[in-house]
Amino acid sequence: MKKQYVMTAFMVVMAMFFLVSSSHATLWDFNSLTAGTNINGVNLGGVTITAPDSYVGVIADYQTFSGTPSICASSWSGGMTLTMTFDSLVKSVSIYGGDYGGDSDWFSMKAYNALGNQIAFADTGSFSGIDPIHTVAGWAGDYRYLAVSADDIKSVVLTQVTWGCLWDNLDTTPVPVPAAFWLLGSGLLGLVGLRKKFRK
Repeated sequence: MKKQYVMTAFMVVMAMFFLVSSSHATLWDFNSLTAGTNINGVNLGGVTITAPDSYVGVIADYQTFSGTPSICASSWSGGMTLTMTFDSLVKSVSIYGGDYGGDSDWFSMKAYNALGNQIAFADTGSFSGIDPIHTVAGWAGDYRYLAVSADDIKSVVLTQVTWGCLWDNLDTTPVPVPAAFWLLGSGLLGLVGLRKKFRK
């Protein structure tokens, strides 16, 4: 019986450990992607990025954030969108958007839940030059940092309101482990202890 109690306790603790360890933020910096690749519809380890015309390009060389690959909608024109759908629900999403400079840019981000309802919105407004608050080392073009927070975000839609199309450093924070799970775990341990007591 003691062995069974220890095994049950071990399984509950391990389940809690894995859930907590999976609740850390995730960053996609796109550095491992090959320039010129179409990644439309490809799962990048937890996120799938799509565009209306089925093309999401990987950009390198001079059109990059800090000399590393970034991603781009198929067109530089205003109104182009990218949809980023997450495998698991998240509570915050952030990303950098911009281009290599020389004009005014404008980006927006809408967040949606699993039912397709919009639950958050972020907008840069018209800008030029680097973000004065969220800087990227080595980058001298036009860019801004965008972030949204809400309960249970399933996807975000990025829109080039005007020119520009580079996106990099997609960062998400997962929905935290509910307190109810911790209660369930402690309850299971308690039941095992009671069972042991009554068997005696």
